[in-house]
Amino acid sequence: MNLSKSPLRRVAGLAAGAVLGLAGVAVAASPAYATDSVIGYSADCDTKTGDWVVTWTVTGNAPDGVEKFRFNAVKAEEGTPVKEVELPEYKVGNEYTYDTNKAITAVQRVEGTKTFARLGVEVEFDNQHKDLPRENTANFEGTCDKEKEQPPASPSPSSPSPSPSLPSEEPEIPDDLPGEPEPIFELTCDTMTIGFDNPKDSLPIKLGYETSKGEKRERTVAPGTKGSETFSAKEGFFVNLTITVTYEGETYSETVKVDYVEPAGYEDSEEPGLPVTGAAAGGIAGGAAALLAIGALLFVMARRRKVKFTA
Repeated sequence: MNLSKSPLRRVAGLAAGAVLGLAGVAVAASPAYATDSVIGYSADCDTKTGDWVVTWTVTGNAPDGVEKFRFNAVKAEEGTPVKEVELPEYKVGNEYTYDTNKAITAVQRVEGTKTFARLGVEVEFDNQHKDLPRENTANFEGTCDKEKEQPPASPSPSSPSPSPSLPSEEPEIPDDLPGEPEPIFELTCDTMTIGFDNPKDSLPIKLGYETSKGEKRERTVAPGTKGSETFSAKEGFFVNLTITVTYEGETYSETVKVDYVEPAGYEDSEEPGLPVTGAAAGGIAGGAAALLAIGALLFVMARRRKVKFTA
């Protein structure tokens, strides 16, 4: 068996090449407000209905003492052509009803022929700070088509039943494996973002997040889409990240701890967009090492093919 072409070496070990390159690159960031809002999303094709399913998350980041926020404006769209839609989970009102530092989730279903979905919000916190308007766009590549139902095959009455065959202990791994996803790993002075940019010729990647605060999230990044989660973070915060991939009926999963390291230079930065080095590069390197550990462990499992994990 050619170990260098193992599907888990290339698919589950996706962090090795791409993430290590981040360690030597300066992180561009701008000083954050004491309170701000972050819009995240994941987009998947529902082949049962032929719709794009966009899962939005809006997080109101705030320091201790700021408990609630409200939406002053919400605008959700889909196109092309552009049409405004409603997201009942995000209600504009005078009361501060949404908890800070917690992702508020809404699901938007979009017709498979549409090209994008967009969400814009303006939020205000219970300390009367109004955040800048925020916006994010989920761009769809190609169309989402409904899967055609295949009629069940009727066995021929004259055909003899096939003899059962014993499975081999070491199934051969084909050489023509899918493409390699690239990690999304970003740090600011109070947030950490983890996810993947999955190319069209790759496999679905199931991500499970469990934070040191006890919060749990899940998402599946389909081929040809991007998916990530952003968390409010400070020193001591970490995420237990579980990556699960399935190839030809074989499912493998591994969990790794990703620690948050606050980038240096935010408090001294006077201009947005200035490079940040030092602790920032160290934090990226730590995330790279963590994700690389996943690839190494799954590679060992693929090599032995005796330990099978199910999602």
